[in-house]
Amino acid sequence: MSRERTLTHRLRVLGTLHEAVGALRALSAHHFRAARQALGPARRYRAEVERTIAAGAALLGEAPASPTAPAGILLAAADLGLCGDYSTQLAAAAAAARTELGAGPFYCVGRRALRPLARAGIVPDRVDTAPASTAALPLLLLPLVDAIVHDRRAGRLGSLDLVAARFEGAGHFTPVRVRLLPLTPPAVGTRVRLSPYSRPAHLAAVLVREFLYVALHASLLDGLAAEHGKRLVTAESARAWLEERMATTTRLRAAVRREMTTQEILEVTAGARLVREAAAGPA
Repeated sequence: MSRERTLTHRLRVLGTLHEAVGALRALSAHHFRAARQALGPARRYRAEVERTIAAGAALLGEAPASPTAPAGILLAAADLGLCGDYSTQLAAAAAAARTELGAGPFYCVGRRALRPLARAGIVPDRVDTAPASTAALPLLLLPLVDAIVHDRRAGRLGSLDLVAARFEGAGHFTPVRVRLLPLTPPAVGTRVRLSPYSRPAHLAAVLVREFLYVALHASLLDGLAAEHGKRLVTAESARAWLEERMATTTRLRAAVRREMTTQEILEVTAGARLVREAAAGPA
């Protein structure tokens, strides 16, 4: 294969990669915007649930977990790549929490965290596929919240800490640890009277489940924004690198073509000289 054909083939490959990275960048930008737009309403709804819990805290009296129940950890990581050390940082924060809290139920969302967790000697009790979009959140959260509530009722779970990413701008995030259970509602001045048609224990169970759902929903939205923001920056860097390599390869191919053209002209000129000398005969 000639050098020009090699460079042409390289340009074709780089162009294909450029198109793929561009598509990934556009998709990440779409999911990034969707997560950021949904985060505001999710946070407001969580605040309303917390106010409801606070208003009825004295009457609800959530049943405390067994004092011997272990502390649990829920890690919210990712399944998709091209987001740098996103899952590795979160796994390290979860491993530090496990060291502090001791053995207990470990729930993991996102399979890319399994390898760094294994290096830390942690095998999750439950592993769920991480959502790639806001539309996939209910499919994850409904069974996950049910599993957490079931473990707590069975005495296998006392407290629950969430380790997730806090979005701090495109390409920037911080692993954070938040205590979800037991509920610690803020103090409010107004208390509500419970309905005589519902048992306080039932209302407490409903509110705990609703709080877990909305708290995880808001945290995972924040994590989605951080993950896709990181992936957006990575894709933009890859696109810039590919464009630079394509420009360099294009200039190199043009130089090779000029060299080939010059060589062809020299060969034609030399051939014409030989023909003229042969026609003129010996001197």
